[in-house]
Amino acid sequence: MLRLRPWRRRDTIGAQRLARDLWPAGPHPGGLGWEAATGQLPRRTVVALRGRRVVGWAGVSRGEILVRGASADAAAGRRLLEWALRTAGERDLRIPVEHGDHALGALVAGAGFVPDGGDPVAWMVRDASGEGPVWPEGYRVRPVRRGEDAARVAVHRAAWRPADMPWAPHVLDRVDPAATSGFTPARLARLRRALLFDPELDLVVEAPDGSLAACATVWWDARGGCAELEPVGVVPAHRRRGLAAALARHACVEVARRGGRQVFVNSRPMEVYPAPSAAYLRAGYAPVERGRHHVRRAAT
Repeated sequence: MLRLRPWRRRDTIGAQRLARDLWPAGPHPGGLGWEAATGQLPRRTVVALRGRRVVGWAGVSRGEILVRGASADAAAGRRLLEWALRTAGERDLRIPVEHGDHALGALVAGAGFVPDGGDPVAWMVRDASGEGPVWPEGYRVRPVRRGEDAARVAVHRAAWRPADMPWAPHVLDRVDPAATSGFTPARLARLRRALLFDPELDLVVEAPDGSLAACATVWWDARGGCAELEPVGVVPAHRRRGLAAALARHACVEVARRGGRQVFVNSRPMEVYPAPSAAYLRAGYAPVERGRHHVRRAAT
């Protein structure tokens, strides 16, 4: 029997298992684990269940909707899309459809959506390679150590304080200077319970003075041969030294060592936030189109 209910934290691993089956016509299971652990899923998210098995999920955030699982369970995809459309209401809507997700493409076309030719779903990807980066003098990369939880949380929070992030100037003017990162010890604990989390691939960069200068998590999936790098952050005092690019290249070394083929980041060149994609380009990553957003205009 198919049923829908609101997303619960315990659904994360079931959804990640489904994401492994759907990949690459959907999110990487690692990135999904990161989003779920850190509260980045849409506030209105539901799962589709058959018994206790997650067979799909959907989310709505203003005019943005997402539906996952249609290619594995057409009935679940249909129910989830119907729920998303009811929940979103009568407004302009947009939904991502990855290449290869033909079932979802057919469903959204039947609901009146059309491809947005100027808005691809994109990522940046690089082949895994044994060729490592050259680190700035005195800096070194290593996994997070046992008992280092407070420092691990602190380096992420410092790197991701909104007012200190490398926004384009016209965006920075609109950022709340009092805003802080939402990463906490509780979220770190949830992150470590996610499928594919590997403590050897939860990386930090140690500065010459012993403090932590940057952090990154590599989500390696042996089944698909591909890893996601999510997130990557550099403390403001240590920026402009090439640490983000070095971490991105180091991820490729780690994945190659495990027999993997590719590493990707869920990023693309953006005018409002140009620094990350610039770092990944320097590390040898290239933008690749994954799919297309589809849009439906509200009736007037």
